[in-house]
Amino acid sequence: MRIVPLAAVLLIAHSATAQALDRAIREGNAAYKKGDQDAAIRSYSKALADQRGVFNLGNAHYRQDSLTDAQRDFEAASTLAKSPGEQARAFHNLGNSRMLQKQWQEAVNAYKQALRRAPGDEDTRYNLAYAQKKLQEEQQKQKQQQQNKDQQKQQQDQQKQDQQQQDQQKQQDQQAKQQEQKQPGQISKQDAERMLEAMQQQEKAAQKEVQKNIRVRPKEPIEKDW
Repeated sequence: MRIVPLAAVLLIAHSATAQALDRAIREGNAAYKKGDQDAAIRSYSKALADQRGVFNLGNAHYRQDSLTDAQRDFEAASTLAKSPGEQARAFHNLGNSRMLQKQWQEAVNAYKQALRRAPGDEDTRYNLAYAQKKLQEEQQKQKQQQQNKDQQKQQQDQQKQDQQQQDQQKQQDQQAKQQEQKQPGQISKQDAERMLEAMQQQEKAAQKEVQKNIRVRPKEPIEKDW
């Protein structure tokens, strides 16, 4: 990943009426260039009333990877800035600190603020495009994760419903079996109807057999006396 370096212009104090602030900023700049960020932070912290001191303090925190502190400093610097250029640099560095923490949406917002004040800054434009790409990838990943989560929940709900139906059917079967065991002499209505019908059929058959065997007996012949 190519990230454009910080807009680390270490601002030089010019105001003769703010000698203490100027001295603190100069000392901070010297320590910053030597790589002694702790000393730079101590010096810049004495110049918080000056936008230059706050901006450079953000740079020192950034170099220490104290990104939360750097964000706070760059936000304050953007508020204290008196010119669009100063604001653009503060927002650019704020975007960088956001991006290093993978806060893509916040980085995009910061770079857009910088470009509104410095539309021709190609470094900011490049970083904005990169942050937008990473933001889109993150959103797609989150969308896919949500879809997978929803699908998994649907499957779990279906399995739960199926299990409930199986348990209910099992319970009904057990109750029916227990009922049969408690009343062995009882028969179901269907069985009773079938037995009644069979008995009626047997009775009809027996009646037919009886009628078939009945004959009209002929009169006996009259006997004659010889």
